[in-house]
Amino acid sequence: MSDHHMQWKKIISGSGFFLVLLIFVCLISCKKDTEPAQQRAEQESEKSSVRERSLWTDEGSLKAIIISDLHYTGYKEVDHLSVPGMAVSEEITDAIIKEVISVHPDVFIMTGDNTNSGYSEDVDALVSKLQTVKDSGIPVIVTTGNHDFDLMNEEEYEKAYFGLIEPSDRDPASLSFTAMIKDVLFLAMDDKDLKLGAQGKFSPETLKWLQDMLSKYKDHRIIFLSHHNLLYGAGENSTNSNLIHNPELAGLLREGGVRLAITGHMHSQYILEEEGLWEILSGMPFSGKHLMGNLAIASDRLVYSAEPVDFSKYGTSVKEKLYELELESQNFMDKTLSELLEKEGVTGLKKGNILNLINRFFRYYEEGSLAEHRAELTADPVYDDMLKALWNHNYGPWMKSMIENTKYSGRELESNILHVS
Repeated sequence: MSDHHMQWKKIISGSGFFLVLLIFVCLISCKKDTEPAQQRAEQESEKSSVRERSLWTDEGSLKAIIISDLHYTGYKEVDHLSVPGMAVSEEITDAIIKEVISVHPDVFIMTGDNTNSGYSEDVDALVSKLQTVKDSGIPVIVTTGNHDFDLMNEEEYEKAYFGLIEPSDRDPASLSFTAMIKDVLFLAMDDKDLKLGAQGKFSPETLKWLQDMLSKYKDHRIIFLSHHNLLYGAGENSTNSNLIHNPELAGLLREGGVRLAITGHMHSQYILEEEGLWEILSGMPFSGKHLMGNLAIASDRLVYSAEPVDFSKYGTSVKEKLYELELESQNFMDKTLSELLEKEGVTGLKKGNILNLINRFFRYYEEGSLAEHRAELTADPVYDDMLKALWNHNYGPWMKSMIENTKYSGRELESNILHVS
């Protein structure tokens, strides 16, 4: 067994929940569907319904393509068991760039972890690709992420990325800035806190700047952008590393008229709402269904839909390569989960049924359909057995919360929350 496999097995039985969760979701979401091809096609067709709204063809609406957690790397020997798409990072990124230029939105947005480590050669290559987007006439907004500073400091980041963006305002205390696109103000926030490692937090100076921007643009529609999460998991454990650790932040945004935040970090699509404030978590294009977010905003409503990249459209062979890589991950995860359940005393038919339920849960989670499948999952005869077997590995409590509390589609949103008279 490789050192990586041994380390993974050690982690999965212990702590570090959210770090492990990112890996776990990526692996499970790559599993091969067992549903008939026609049924899968019908489900995907239903998932695309919002994208067909007339708002997308309205010349007056603002249109954005949004991704998070690209984790771009040119390193060909990267360990791909966690995220199979990392092994074809170049091909996937090139397809995304071509798709953005082809669709030609009003803005292309990336919400952090733009490269896998902040390695200078990766940053230079990614910036060069993004420059082709800018050169095609599409503004680019790039926020920071924790991975962007593994091997890069603030000064180096600013020198590399800020030639791409055209900020309306800059925060003197951080890499936060604003960008105005068709009378919509994007608050592109730098939420890193290097003192806390991978966690997010704003300094008092940056919070004051944010409040100043909310006051300055109080008559505009404002969208908050960050890498770490604003609402996701906030009521469960205030120390969760996925959160921005400023408990007053959500209230400040509500008071400032912000109704939509777009974040990332968790690598999977998710949408939630609390007290009139919505949060869209953008998924990771290298994993799962390889989704990109499409946002259209008019004066009376907005439409958001996360759609998969059509790799074959650009003549790449990445789809075939991904199948092989994802199959390898699937086999590894099958073995790991099976051993975990056996250690909990679950064997035979019950183990097989629990594995099937786990796989369905993560497929629904990854495709953003947990809410509509809640009844199916909770009615499964081994639902309680699954939670019991996984409870001491952290996944039980998290899966129970996700299944029973998810209210909205993770891939679609249509609302008038940004309405202006």
